[in-house]
Amino acid sequence: MSAPLPLPTLSYQEGRLLMDERGRALGVPSVRTISQAYRVRGRLDLPLLDRALELLSQRHEALRTRFDGPRAQTVHADVVVRAVTFDAAGDEAAAIDRVRTEAEAPLPAERPERLRVAVVRVADDDHFVVLVFDHLVVDGWARGVLMEELSTLYADLAAGRAPSLAEVSYAYRDHVRDQRDLLTGPDSERMREFWRARLAGAGAIPRLDVPKRPAGATPEGGYETRSLPPAVAAEIRGFAARERVTLFMLVLCGLFVVLREHTGKDDQAVAVNVYNRESAGRENLVAPLAELLVVRSDLAGADTFRAALRRVRGDSLDAQEHGEIPFAELVKTFNPDEYADPDAPIGVVLNMLYAQLHGGGMDFAPATTTVLPLSDEGFRPRSELMLVGEAGADTLSLSAYYQADRLPAEFVAGLLDRLVVLLEKVVADPLLPLEVRGVRAS
Repeated sequence: MSAPLPLPTLSYQEGRLLMDERGRALGVPSVRTISQAYRVRGRLDLPLLDRALELLSQRHEALRTRFDGPRAQTVHADVVVRAVTFDAAGDEAAAIDRVRTEAEAPLPAERPERLRVAVVRVADDDHFVVLVFDHLVVDGWARGVLMEELSTLYADLAAGRAPSLAEVSYAYRDHVRDQRDLLTGPDSERMREFWRARLAGAGAIPRLDVPKRPAGATPEGGYETRSLPPAVAAEIRGFAARERVTLFMLVLCGLFVVLREHTGKDDQAVAVNVYNRESAGRENLVAPLAELLVVRSDLAGADTFRAALRRVRGDSLDAQEHGEIPFAELVKTFNPDEYADPDAPIGVVLNMLYAQLHGGGMDFAPATTTVLPLSDEGFRPRSELMLVGEAGADTLSLSAYYQADRLPAEFVAGLLDRLVVLLEKVVADPLLPLEVRGVRAS
Protein backbone atom coordinates (compact mmCIF):
# COMPACT_ATOMS: atom_id res chain seq x y z
CA MET A 1 0.00 0.00 0.00
CA SER A 2 1.34 3.42 -0.97
CA ALA A 3 2.37 5.87 1.74
CA PRO A 4 0.21 8.97 2.39
CA LEU A 5 1.03 11.84 0.04
CA PRO A 6 1.44 15.29 1.65
CA LEU A 7 0.47 18.27 -0.53
CA PRO A 8 -0.04 22.00 -0.07
CA THR A 9 -3.61 23.22 -0.25
CA LEU A 10 -5.00 25.05 -3.25
CA SER A 11 -5.66 28.78 -2.92
CA TYR A 12 -9.43 28.22 -2.76
CA GLN A 13 -9.03 25.54 -0.09
CA GLU A 14 -6.79 27.70 2.07
CA GLY A 15 -9.20 30.61 1.96
CA ARG A 16 -12.23 28.41 2.62
CA LEU A 17 -10.64 26.62 5.58
CA LEU A 18 -9.51 29.93 7.12
CA MET A 19 -13.04 31.24 6.60
CA ASP A 20 -14.46 28.18 8.37
CA GLU A 21 -12.12 28.74 11.32
CA ARG A 22 -13.11 32.39 11.65
CA GLY A 23 -16.77 31.58 11.11
CA ARG A 24 -16.75 29.12 14.00
CA ALA A 25 -15.14 31.73 16.24
CA LEU A 26 -17.81 34.28 15.26
CA GLY A 27 -20.71 31.86 15.33
CA VAL A 28 -21.31 32.30 11.59
CA PRO A 29 -22.63 29.08 10.00
CA SER A 30 -20.59 27.56 7.18
CA VAL A 31 -22.02 25.02 4.73
CA ARG A 32 -19.33 23.29 2.71
CA THR A 33 -21.27 20.36 1.28
CA ILE A 34 -23.32 19.83 -1.86
CA SER A 35 -25.82 17.00 -1.72
CA GLN A 36 -27.90 14.93 -4.13
CA ALA A 37 -30.70 12.53 -3.17
CA TYR A 38 -32.49 9.87 -5.24
CA ARG A 39 -35.30 7.39 -4.80
CA VAL A 40 -34.52 3.96 -6.20
CA ARG A 41 -37.48 1.68 -6.87
CA GLY A 42 -36.54 -1.87 -7.77
CA ARG A 43 -33.63 -4.04 -6.69
CA LEU A 44 -30.64 -2.10 -5.35
CA ASP A 45 -27.58 -4.32 -4.91
CA LEU A 46 -25.83 -2.86 -1.86
CA PRO A 47 -22.63 -4.98 -2.05
CA LEU A 48 -22.37 -3.94 -5.71
CA LEU A 49 -22.82 -0.29 -4.76
CA ASP A 50 -20.04 -0.59 -2.17
CA ARG A 51 -17.73 -2.14 -4.74
CA ALA A 52 -18.52 0.66 -7.22
CA LEU A 53 -17.79 3.25 -4.49
CA GLU A 54 -14.50 1.52 -3.72
CA LEU A 55 -13.45 1.71 -7.37
CA LEU A 56 -14.56 5.34 -7.56
CA SER A 57 -12.50 6.33 -4.51
CA GLN A 58 -9.50 4.47 -5.93
CA ARG A 59 -9.80 6.48 -9.16
CA HIS A 60 -9.88 9.92 -7.55
CA GLU A 61 -7.30 11.09 -5.03
CA ALA A 62 -9.46 14.04 -4.00
CA LEU A 63 -12.00 11.68 -2.42
CA ARG A 64 -9.28 10.32 -0.12
CA THR A 65 -7.89 13.61 1.15
CA ARG A 66 -7.55 14.85 4.73
CA PHE A 67 -6.92 18.51 5.51
CA ASP A 68 -4.24 19.14 8.12
CA GLY A 69 -5.12 22.79 8.60
CA PRO A 70 -5.58 25.60 6.05
CA ARG A 71 -2.25 25.08 4.27
CA ALA A 72 -1.61 21.32 4.21
CA GLN A 73 -3.48 18.25 3.02
CA THR A 74 -2.71 14.55 2.77
CA VAL A 75 -3.91 12.08 0.15
CA HIS A 76 -4.43 8.60 1.62
CA ALA A 77 -4.12 5.46 -0.45
CA ASP A 78 -6.11 3.12 1.80
CA VAL A 79 -9.34 5.08 2.30
CA VAL A 80 -12.44 3.42 0.85
CA VAL A 81 -15.85 5.07 0.55
CA ARG A 82 -18.74 2.78 1.50
CA ALA A 83 -22.44 3.42 1.92
CA VAL A 84 -23.88 3.84 5.42
CA THR A 85 -27.25 2.09 5.61
CA PHE A 86 -30.40 2.88 7.59
CA ASP A 87 -33.67 0.94 7.81
CA ALA A 88 -36.86 3.00 7.98
CA ALA A 89 -38.95 -0.21 8.27
CA GLY A 90 -41.61 0.93 5.82
CA ASP A 91 -42.02 4.42 7.30
CA GLU A 92 -41.63 6.75 4.30
CA ALA A 93 -41.85 9.96 6.33
CA ALA A 94 -39.10 8.73 8.68
CA ALA A 95 -37.01 7.73 5.65
CA ILE A 96 -37.27 11.23 4.15
CA ASP A 97 -36.38 12.79 7.51
CA ARG A 98 -33.24 10.61 7.61
CA VAL A 99 -32.40 11.61 4.03
CA ARG A 100 -32.53 15.31 4.95
CA THR A 101 -30.47 14.71 8.09
CA GLU A 102 -27.77 12.92 6.09
CA ALA A 103 -27.83 15.55 3.35
CA GLU A 104 -27.21 18.34 5.86
CA ALA A 105 -24.54 16.63 7.99
CA PRO A 106 -21.03 18.11 7.58
CA LEU A 107 -17.90 16.35 6.31
CA PRO A 108 -15.14 17.10 8.85
CA ALA A 109 -12.01 18.38 7.10
CA GLU A 110 -9.73 16.42 9.45
CA ARG A 111 -11.14 13.09 8.21
CA PRO A 112 -10.00 11.74 4.83
CA GLU A 113 -13.45 11.02 3.36
CA ARG A 114 -14.64 13.79 1.02
CA LEU A 115 -17.72 11.87 -0.14
CA ARG A 116 -20.38 10.32 2.07
CA VAL A 117 -23.08 7.99 0.75
CA ALA A 118 -26.13 6.93 2.76
CA VAL A 119 -28.81 4.41 1.78
CA VAL A 120 -32.17 4.52 3.54
CA ARG A 121 -34.29 1.38 3.10
CA VAL A 122 -38.07 1.73 2.97
CA ALA A 123 -38.66 -1.78 1.59
CA ASP A 124 -36.65 -4.45 -0.20
CA ASP A 125 -37.44 -2.78 -3.53
CA ASP A 126 -37.60 0.83 -2.35
CA HIS A 127 -34.59 2.85 -1.17
CA PHE A 128 -33.33 6.42 -0.94
CA VAL A 129 -29.69 7.12 -1.83
CA VAL A 130 -27.98 10.29 -0.60
CA LEU A 131 -24.61 11.51 -1.88
CA VAL A 132 -22.86 14.28 0.07
CA PHE A 133 -19.83 15.92 -1.58
CA ASP A 134 -17.31 18.23 0.05
CA HIS A 135 -16.93 21.54 -1.78
CA LEU A 136 -13.25 21.59 -0.75
CA VAL A 137 -12.56 19.08 -3.53
CA VAL A 138 -15.79 18.78 -5.56
CA ASP A 139 -17.26 21.62 -7.62
CA GLY A 140 -20.52 21.45 -9.56
CA TRP A 141 -18.86 19.98 -12.66
CA ALA A 142 -16.93 17.34 -10.67
CA ARG A 143 -20.17 16.32 -8.94
CA GLY A 144 -21.62 15.46 -12.36
CA VAL A 145 -18.45 13.52 -13.25
CA LEU A 146 -18.68 11.46 -10.05
CA MET A 147 -22.37 10.63 -10.52
CA GLU A 148 -21.84 9.54 -14.12
CA GLU A 149 -18.81 7.42 -13.21
CA LEU A 150 -20.56 5.79 -10.25
CA SER A 151 -23.48 4.89 -12.52
CA THR A 152 -21.09 3.39 -15.10
CA LEU A 153 -19.17 1.39 -12.51
CA TYR A 154 -22.39 0.01 -11.00
CA ALA A 155 -23.67 -0.98 -14.47
CA ASP A 156 -20.38 -2.67 -15.41
CA LEU A 157 -20.27 -4.66 -12.17
CA ALA A 158 -23.94 -5.64 -12.48
CA ALA A 159 -23.26 -6.96 -16.01
CA GLY A 160 -20.12 -8.81 -14.92
CA ARG A 161 -17.93 -6.61 -17.10
CA ALA A 162 -14.54 -5.16 -16.31
CA PRO A 163 -14.79 -1.42 -15.50
CA SER A 164 -15.05 0.48 -18.79
CA LEU A 165 -13.93 3.92 -17.58
CA ALA A 166 -10.74 5.30 -19.11
CA GLU A 167 -7.75 5.64 -16.81
CA VAL A 168 -7.33 8.99 -15.06
CA SER A 169 -4.63 10.79 -17.06
CA TYR A 170 -4.39 13.95 -14.96
CA ALA A 171 -4.55 13.44 -11.21
CA TYR A 172 -5.48 15.66 -8.30
CA ARG A 173 -1.81 15.90 -7.30
CA ASP A 174 -1.00 17.18 -10.81
CA HIS A 175 -3.48 20.01 -10.45
CA VAL A 176 -2.12 20.99 -7.02
CA ARG A 177 1.41 20.99 -8.43
CA ASP A 178 0.43 23.01 -11.50
CA GLN A 179 -1.28 25.71 -9.43
CA ARG A 180 1.76 25.99 -7.16
CA ASP A 181 4.03 26.28 -10.22
CA LEU A 182 1.77 28.93 -11.75
CA LEU A 183 1.74 31.08 -8.62
CA THR A 184 5.54 30.99 -8.37
CA GLY A 185 6.30 31.20 -12.10
CA PRO A 186 6.84 34.06 -14.57
CA ASP A 187 3.24 34.11 -15.84
CA SER A 188 2.00 34.92 -12.36
CA GLU A 189 3.52 38.41 -12.30
CA ARG A 190 2.26 39.19 -15.82
CA MET A 191 -1.30 38.31 -14.82
CA ARG A 192 -1.03 40.14 -11.50
CA GLU A 193 0.03 43.29 -13.37
CA PHE A 194 -3.11 43.02 -15.49
CA TRP A 195 -5.27 42.78 -12.37
CA ARG A 196 -3.48 45.66 -10.64
CA ALA A 197 -4.52 47.88 -13.54
CA ARG A 198 -8.00 46.39 -13.99
CA LEU A 199 -8.93 46.48 -10.30
CA ALA A 200 -7.37 49.86 -9.50
CA GLY A 201 -9.62 51.87 -7.23
CA ALA A 202 -12.12 49.03 -6.85
CA GLY A 203 -10.35 46.07 -5.27
CA ALA A 204 -10.93 42.39 -5.99
CA ILE A 205 -14.34 42.14 -4.29
CA PRO A 206 -17.22 43.48 -6.42
CA ARG A 207 -19.58 45.73 -4.48
CA LEU A 208 -23.32 46.21 -4.82
CA ASP A 209 -23.90 49.92 -4.34
CA VAL A 210 -27.63 50.01 -3.59
CA PRO A 211 -29.59 50.88 -0.42
CA LYS A 212 -29.22 48.09 2.15
CA ARG A 213 -31.27 47.01 5.13
CA PRO A 214 -30.08 48.30 8.51
CA ALA A 215 -27.30 46.22 10.07
CA GLY A 216 -28.11 43.81 12.85
CA ALA A 217 -30.79 41.65 11.26
CA THR A 218 -30.62 37.87 11.68
CA PRO A 219 -28.83 36.36 8.65
CA GLU A 220 -31.34 34.75 6.30
CA GLY A 221 -31.65 33.90 2.64
CA GLY A 222 -34.16 35.00 0.02
CA TYR A 223 -35.11 33.55 -3.37
CA GLU A 224 -36.77 34.78 -6.57
CA THR A 225 -36.99 33.06 -9.94
CA ARG A 226 -38.24 33.81 -13.46
CA SER A 227 -38.70 31.31 -16.31
CA LEU A 228 -38.82 32.54 -19.87
CA PRO A 229 -41.24 30.90 -22.34
CA PRO A 230 -39.51 28.44 -24.71
CA ALA A 231 -40.15 30.64 -27.75
CA VAL A 232 -38.55 33.65 -26.03
CA ALA A 233 -35.62 31.53 -24.83
CA ALA A 234 -35.05 30.39 -28.45
CA GLU A 235 -35.15 34.00 -29.69
CA ILE A 236 -32.58 35.04 -27.08
CA ARG A 237 -30.28 32.17 -28.10
CA GLY A 238 -30.61 33.17 -31.74
CA PHE A 239 -29.88 36.80 -30.92
CA ALA A 240 -26.70 35.82 -29.03
CA ALA A 241 -25.54 33.77 -32.02
CA ARG A 242 -26.17 36.66 -34.43
CA GLU A 243 -24.24 39.04 -32.19
CA ARG A 244 -21.40 36.49 -31.91
CA VAL A 245 -21.52 36.27 -28.15
CA THR A 246 -22.27 33.45 -25.75
CA LEU A 247 -25.52 33.31 -23.81
CA PHE A 248 -23.41 33.99 -20.71
CA MET A 249 -22.05 37.25 -22.17
CA LEU A 250 -25.53 38.34 -23.19
CA VAL A 251 -26.95 37.80 -19.69
CA LEU A 252 -23.88 39.43 -18.15
CA CYS A 253 -24.33 42.52 -20.32
CA GLY A 254 -28.00 42.69 -19.37
CA LEU A 255 -27.00 42.50 -15.71
CA PHE A 256 -24.47 45.32 -16.13
CA VAL A 257 -27.09 47.50 -17.80
CA VAL A 258 -29.65 46.87 -15.05
CA LEU A 259 -27.08 47.54 -12.31
CA ARG A 260 -26.18 50.77 -14.11
CA GLU A 261 -29.85 51.78 -14.05
CA HIS A 262 -30.22 51.01 -10.36
CA THR A 263 -27.01 52.66 -9.17
CA GLY A 264 -26.58 55.51 -11.65
CA LYS A 265 -22.94 54.41 -12.14
CA ASP A 266 -21.31 53.41 -15.42
CA ASP A 267 -18.45 51.50 -13.76
CA GLN A 268 -19.62 48.11 -12.46
CA ALA A 269 -17.94 44.86 -11.44
CA VAL A 270 -19.48 41.40 -11.22
CA ALA A 271 -17.92 38.09 -10.18
CA VAL A 272 -18.75 35.26 -12.57
CA ASN A 273 -18.30 31.51 -12.15
CA VAL A 274 -15.89 29.90 -14.60
CA TYR A 275 -15.26 26.15 -14.81
CA ASN A 276 -11.62 25.95 -16.00
CA ARG A 277 -12.07 22.59 -17.73
CA GLU A 278 -10.56 23.43 -21.11
CA SER A 279 -7.06 21.95 -20.62
CA ALA A 280 -6.30 18.34 -21.54
CA GLY A 281 -7.15 15.90 -18.76
CA ARG A 282 -9.19 18.37 -16.73
CA GLU A 283 -12.63 17.63 -18.14
CA ASN A 284 -13.12 14.66 -15.79
CA LEU A 285 -10.82 15.74 -12.97
CA VAL A 286 -12.30 15.70 -9.48
CA ALA A 287 -10.98 18.93 -7.98
CA PRO A 288 -12.38 22.39 -7.19
CA LEU A 289 -11.51 23.91 -10.56
CA ALA A 290 -14.46 26.32 -10.60
CA GLU A 291 -13.37 29.86 -9.74
CA LEU A 292 -14.77 33.34 -9.47
CA LEU A 293 -13.58 35.71 -12.19
CA VAL A 294 -14.06 39.45 -11.76
CA VAL A 295 -15.38 41.21 -14.87
CA ARG A 296 -15.29 45.00 -14.66
CA SER A 297 -16.90 47.16 -17.33
CA ASP A 298 -17.34 50.89 -17.73
CA LEU A 299 -20.40 51.60 -19.87
CA ALA A 300 -19.81 55.35 -20.12
CA GLY A 301 -20.79 56.40 -23.63
CA ALA A 302 -22.48 53.08 -24.43
CA ASP A 303 -25.78 54.52 -25.63
CA THR A 304 -27.22 51.36 -27.21
CA PHE A 305 -27.42 47.79 -26.01
CA ARG A 306 -25.21 46.60 -28.86
CA ALA A 307 -22.50 49.09 -27.85
CA ALA A 308 -22.71 47.88 -24.26
CA LEU A 309 -22.60 44.25 -25.40
CA ARG A 310 -19.44 44.77 -27.42
CA ARG A 311 -17.77 46.47 -24.48
CA VAL A 312 -18.76 43.73 -22.03
CA ARG A 313 -17.63 41.05 -24.48
CA GLY A 314 -14.15 42.61 -24.72
CA ASP A 315 -13.85 43.07 -20.96
CA SER A 316 -14.99 39.50 -20.34
CA LEU A 317 -12.48 38.05 -22.81
CA ASP A 318 -9.65 40.12 -21.28
CA ALA A 319 -10.52 38.84 -17.81
CA GLN A 320 -10.67 35.24 -19.02
CA GLU A 321 -7.26 35.57 -20.67
CA HIS A 322 -5.76 36.46 -17.27
CA GLY A 323 -8.07 34.30 -15.18
CA GLU A 324 -5.66 31.60 -14.04
CA ILE A 325 -4.82 33.59 -10.92
CA PRO A 326 -7.26 32.23 -8.29
CA PHE A 327 -9.81 34.67 -6.90
CA ALA A 328 -8.55 34.00 -3.35
CA GLU A 329 -5.08 35.23 -4.37
CA LEU A 330 -6.54 38.48 -5.74
CA VAL A 331 -8.48 39.08 -2.54
CA LYS A 332 -5.37 38.36 -0.49
CA THR A 333 -3.47 40.95 -2.57
CA PHE A 334 -6.05 43.71 -3.03
CA ASN A 335 -8.38 43.27 -0.03
CA PRO A 336 -6.15 41.74 2.65
CA ASP A 337 -8.35 42.91 5.53
CA GLU A 338 -11.27 40.96 4.07
CA TYR A 339 -9.38 37.81 3.06
CA ALA A 340 -11.18 34.76 4.49
CA ASP A 341 -13.60 36.99 6.38
CA PRO A 342 -16.91 35.06 6.52
CA ASP A 343 -18.91 38.27 6.89
CA ALA A 344 -17.35 40.23 4.00
CA PRO A 345 -19.79 39.54 1.15
CA ILE A 346 -19.18 39.77 -2.57
CA GLY A 347 -21.72 42.11 -4.16
CA VAL A 348 -23.01 40.24 -7.23
CA VAL A 349 -22.13 36.79 -8.58
CA LEU A 350 -23.40 35.45 -11.92
CA ASN A 351 -23.42 31.70 -12.45
CA MET A 352 -24.60 30.35 -15.79
CA LEU A 353 -25.47 26.66 -15.65
CA TYR A 354 -25.90 24.62 -18.80
CA ALA A 355 -27.64 21.27 -19.07
CA GLN A 356 -24.39 19.40 -19.71
CA LEU A 357 -22.94 20.51 -16.38
CA HIS A 358 -25.41 18.41 -14.44
CA GLY A 359 -24.37 15.11 -15.99
CA GLY A 360 -26.89 12.34 -16.47
CA GLY A 361 -27.66 11.94 -12.78
CA MET A 362 -27.59 8.54 -11.08
CA ASP A 363 -28.67 5.32 -12.75
CA PHE A 364 -29.08 2.04 -10.88
CA ALA A 365 -30.73 0.11 -13.73
CA PRO A 366 -32.71 -2.07 -13.91
CA ALA A 367 -34.14 -0.22 -10.89
CA THR A 368 -35.83 3.13 -11.60
CA THR A 369 -34.00 6.15 -10.18
CA THR A 370 -35.66 9.55 -9.69
CA VAL A 371 -34.38 12.74 -8.09
CA LEU A 372 -35.60 13.62 -4.60
CA PRO A 373 -35.41 17.44 -4.48
CA LEU A 374 -33.56 18.89 -1.50
CA SER A 375 -35.02 22.27 -0.62
CA ASP A 376 -32.96 25.44 -1.04
CA GLU A 377 -35.35 27.22 1.31
CA GLY A 378 -33.41 29.50 3.62
CA PHE A 379 -30.18 29.21 1.59
CA ARG A 380 -28.08 32.33 2.16
CA PRO A 381 -25.35 32.75 -0.46
CA ARG A 382 -21.84 33.97 0.21
CA SER A 383 -22.59 36.94 -2.05
CA GLU A 384 -25.23 39.57 -1.37
CA LEU A 385 -26.85 38.59 -4.66
CA MET A 386 -26.20 35.40 -6.63
CA LEU A 387 -27.88 35.29 -10.02
CA VAL A 388 -28.15 31.80 -11.49
CA GLY A 389 -29.03 31.32 -15.13
CA GLU A 390 -30.10 27.79 -16.13
CA ALA A 391 -30.14 27.02 -19.83
CA GLY A 392 -31.49 23.80 -21.27
CA ALA A 393 -32.07 22.79 -24.87
CA ASP A 394 -35.15 25.04 -25.14
CA THR A 395 -35.40 26.65 -21.71
CA LEU A 396 -33.92 29.62 -19.89
CA SER A 397 -34.57 30.61 -16.31
CA LEU A 398 -33.02 33.27 -14.09
CA SER A 399 -33.02 32.81 -10.32
CA ALA A 400 -31.76 35.10 -7.59
CA TYR A 401 -30.49 33.85 -4.25
CA TYR A 402 -29.76 36.75 -1.94
CA GLN A 403 -28.96 37.85 1.59
CA ALA A 404 -32.41 38.90 2.73
CA ASP A 405 -30.98 40.54 5.85
CA ARG A 406 -29.04 42.94 3.59
CA LEU A 407 -31.15 43.36 0.43
CA PRO A 408 -34.86 44.24 0.29
CA ALA A 409 -36.99 41.65 -1.51
CA GLU A 410 -38.54 44.42 -3.64
CA PHE A 411 -35.13 45.41 -5.01
CA VAL A 412 -34.23 41.84 -6.00
CA ALA A 413 -37.62 41.17 -7.62
CA GLY A 414 -37.44 44.46 -9.51
CA LEU A 415 -33.93 43.79 -10.76
CA LEU A 416 -34.89 40.33 -11.98
CA ASP A 417 -38.04 41.59 -13.71
CA ARG A 418 -36.13 44.39 -15.43
CA LEU A 419 -33.43 41.97 -16.63
CA VAL A 420 -36.03 39.68 -18.20
CA VAL A 421 -37.80 42.59 -19.91
CA LEU A 422 -34.49 43.95 -21.20
CA LEU A 423 -33.47 40.60 -22.72
CA GLU A 424 -36.87 40.30 -24.41
CA LYS A 425 -36.62 43.83 -25.87
CA VAL A 426 -33.09 43.71 -27.27
CA VAL A 427 -33.88 40.60 -29.31
CA ALA A 428 -36.10 42.78 -31.48
CA ASP A 429 -33.97 45.91 -31.21
CA PRO A 430 -30.21 45.50 -30.52
CA LEU A 431 -29.87 49.26 -30.95
CA LEU A 432 -32.20 49.81 -28.01
CA PRO A 433 -31.23 53.17 -26.49
CA LEU A 434 -29.79 53.02 -22.99
CA GLU A 435 -29.92 55.69 -20.36
CA VAL A 436 -29.00 56.01 -16.72
CA ARG A 437 -32.18 56.44 -14.75
CA GLY A 438 -30.59 57.15 -11.40
CA VAL A 439 -30.95 55.14 -8.25
CA ARG A 440 -34.30 53.46 -7.99
CA ALA A 441 -36.25 53.43 -4.77
CA SER A 442 -36.04 50.03 -3.11
